[in-house]
Amino acid sequence: MALYLTFQLYGPLQAYGLVAVGEVRLSASHPTRSAVFGLLGAALGVRREEEERLTVLADSYDLAVRTDLPGTPLLDFHTVQTPPERRNRVYRTRSDELGGLLGEDEEPYTILSRRGYLCDACFTACLRVRGDAPPHTLEALAEALRRPAFTPYLGRKSCPPGLPFHPQVGEHAGFEEALAVYGLHRELHDRLRRPDATTAHLDTAEDSGALVRDLTAHHGRRLFVERREASRDIPAAKPRGGDDVL
Repeated sequence: MALYLTFQLYGPLQAYGLVAVGEVRLSASHPTRSAVFGLLGAALGVRREEEERLTVLADSYDLAVRTDLPGTPLLDFHTVQTPPERRNRVYRTRSDELGGLLGEDEEPYTILSRRGYLCDACFTACLRVRGDAPPHTLEALAEALRRPAFTPYLGRKSCPPGLPFHPQVGEHAGFEEALAVYGLHRELHDRLRRPDATTAHLDTAEDSGALVRDLTAHHGRRLFVERREASRDIPAAKPRGGDDVL
């Protein structure tokens, strides 16, 4: 038996980055490891430049993610403008970036991209301590999710959570048992496409696991390396009482 932290990830839009090539930035079908631990880091108040704290956080827990509602894929067209980088020039506002500090012969760069989202998806994340000296107890992580230090989002800043994370800590025999006792909001449960079974994605060291490139190697430079992930069919979530509002 071991302690497990379980919490829900629901929002009108979610986006979990994959390897990006060219102008198309699709979303993974479920939350990536880097997204889940980035969310926890923000909840704890860890800043992006605190590489060591973020690395220790991500390396100290095993992760499983249950797909409750896979959502509907959406591909959105984006136009992004960024200013040229110049030595000793600091852009403090968006107005500075779009012209306030630019020279007469300078124009902001324009980037066109298509970005993928998942509409109306819901997932359940589950963590277990890896090793003997985690930087935070599971209870501390749950408290951070209840009162996050920084504004949390589901993959991209434009994707706020649609429900509280509703974290729960309990003792269970394994990931499957921990996920089985974590219910789904009743209104979300009524939308299940498969009321009897769903899929869980788990960390694994087995060679048979799929290779996924979502293990953060450097947060500031957004570098990622591969890990192994197993997928298993598990029972679908049971309905939970209406303790939060859609």
